[in-house]
Amino acid sequence: MSRFYAMASMATLAIAHAQPASAQATATDPAPPPIHATREVETFGPDYFARFQPYSAYDLVTLLPGFKLEEGDATVRGYAGASGNVLIDGQRPASKQETLEDVLRKIPVASVDHVELLRPGAAGVDMQGRSILANVVRKKDASTRVRLEAGGAFFYKTDEFAPKLAAEFSHRKGDRLIELAASMSRDIDDEHGFGSRDRAGPTGLPLRSVIYGQPEEERIAEATAAYQDNVLGGNLRLNGLLRQTRFRADITNIMITPTRDEEFGTERARTIDSEIGIRFERAIGARTQIEFLALRRMSNVSALNTEYSLSEDATTGKEEDGSETIVRGVVRRSGSLLSIEAGVEGALNVLDSARNLTDHGVAVPLPAANVRVEERRAEPFVTTNWKFSPTLSLEAGGKIEVSRLSQTGDSSLTKTFFYPKPRALLSWAPGKDTQLRFLAERVVGQLTFSNFLGAASLSTGVITAGNPDLEPDKLWRYEVAFERHFWGNGSIVLTARREDVSDVVDRIPVTGPGGTFDAVGNIGSGYRNEGQLDLILPFDRLHLEGLLLKANLLVRDSNVVDPATGEKRRISGDAPIGGEAHLTYELPQLKSRFGIDVGLPTEEASFKFNEVQIDKVGTRVGIFAEYKPTPQWNIRIYAKNLTNSPTTRIRTTSAALRGTVPVSFVETRVLRSGPYVGFTLQRAFGAH
Repeated sequence: MSRFYAMASMATLAIAHAQPASAQATATDPAPPPIHATREVETFGPDYFARFQPYSAYDLVTLLPGFKLEEGDATVRGYAGASGNVLIDGQRPASKQETLEDVLRKIPVASVDHVELLRPGAAGVDMQGRSILANVVRKKDASTRVRLEAGGAFFYKTDEFAPKLAAEFSHRKGDRLIELAASMSRDIDDEHGFGSRDRAGPTGLPLRSVIYGQPEEERIAEATAAYQDNVLGGNLRLNGLLRQTRFRADITNIMITPTRDEEFGTERARTIDSEIGIRFERAIGARTQIEFLALRRMSNVSALNTEYSLSEDATTGKEEDGSETIVRGVVRRSGSLLSIEAGVEGALNVLDSARNLTDHGVAVPLPAANVRVEERRAEPFVTTNWKFSPTLSLEAGGKIEVSRLSQTGDSSLTKTFFYPKPRALLSWAPGKDTQLRFLAERVVGQLTFSNFLGAASLSTGVITAGNPDLEPDKLWRYEVAFERHFWGNGSIVLTARREDVSDVVDRIPVTGPGGTFDAVGNIGSGYRNEGQLDLILPFDRLHLEGLLLKANLLVRDSNVVDPATGEKRRISGDAPIGGEAHLTYELPQLKSRFGIDVGLPTEEASFKFNEVQIDKVGTRVGIFAEYKPTPQWNIRIYAKNLTNSPTTRIRTTSAALRGTVPVSFVETRVLRSGPYVGFTLQRAFGAH
């Protein structure tokens, strides 16, 4: 495989140098500078991106120097903490359910007027606690646009096809905008598949050999709608979403040695998500702006897992109803030297969950299996931005989280929390292409409601207890970032980060009437050190015209005392290293683009009370080619997981608390999904 990529790279370079002079001139045109630039705002027009042949707004933001797209996290309760780092027309996407990538891919390049890079101090901008934002500004000319998409992926190992169909409609007339979208897809998980699940004793002596399979897939149907217009002198936006997700996994466990045995299992789940939201913004005078937002999200999950064989017959079930209601109000005041933002956010979050386990038709009690969790939270906040000079600014402020968490059902408990969360970000730009940022902030984690509930996994045979005494982790974060722009489109960002964590949320043993179970709990204080590199490197200056490398790397070291052994170890879930690289080669004269994507191997560990579980994903390599015969068409073909990299799970298990008894066995599960190929065909209609 390495020889194949070496030959492909040599062929790519040969093609580049074999281009005619006129073609090379097109490919090597230097990237024009931003059409407008200050320390706080850089504006990039269509000419800046033209040489990269973008098709959607997603392509534009990924090409911004010094910028890395960061998705919001819909699982985070509340609105502010779930935000990503992209604005649309100066506003954060109102929906929490849609990913930023999905939102941006729905915006064709023809609809974009320009893109802005925003930094602390930008007038009237809510930075949402981030040091840099991208703002996609759309054209306001009257237009009607439609985008159709068809595609799919073929997995040769399982002879399965995963199709996707999508359609989007938008109509703009002045400030009025109507957007509709719908999609259907089947997604096959390429980190699950077929392989083995063998066990060995502590000395390495084989205990059993198993042929194992666990293919997983999701079928998703989604519809979204949005309406935006000027109302009462301000901007009003309404949005809605409805999504159904059906999850399916079929498990085969065929033991070859020491005796022949067969076990089978199924996992089924249906999730229905809905969301409605309203946001209103209005200017009051030349420098003051108010914003009001209300959002309601609901989710229903029904799941049933089974395991059966000649000797086993077990099922687990789950019914969950969750909801989130958010109300948020903000006032912003902009000034030449001082800007201030103040507001309050209130939220009500509810989860009703019922879980069960039966073994041969007999109910097995689960700890905290039927629980209602309710959180009422208010969070007032204020942020100020001081512009001391054209090169030096300070963003300072804080939030106060006041919340009440109650549990009823199998466990009853009420807790109140009060957490101040100060934050300060100092930005210094010693040169027009260089910036240094210094950050200090206090961050309070959120408790995951499911951690209050008991659960059972039939695939691993592990029962997890709910923990009503769980506290959120708290940390102080200190960060230094160096950003440098070079060679037109090039940029490098180096970040060093330190986190001092108290009440680390990890794994603990919980003892109850049914025995000792693993649970999520607090295990004391720890720390986390991180180093991060984000790079955009154009190769034009190296006479490799048309080549562009985008890469990021994160190196992490964390430390906490293990409650089972008393020894120091990393925090569960902290991968020591992670990153990816994307190399693209532009051929504008052929209206084409080629690329290679590489994902670095990752490893995460979970330290349960009687088991250490390590999950590894090998290096992933993919290639793609795009062809744009006209601005309306985009044809993409791709191949992924060409290395056929496995996902490996290693479970080192003891019969009781780790460190008090010898290891019982080491189980190694290796799964491969195989390489797969696919295509995407997009056609846009309307003004271009």
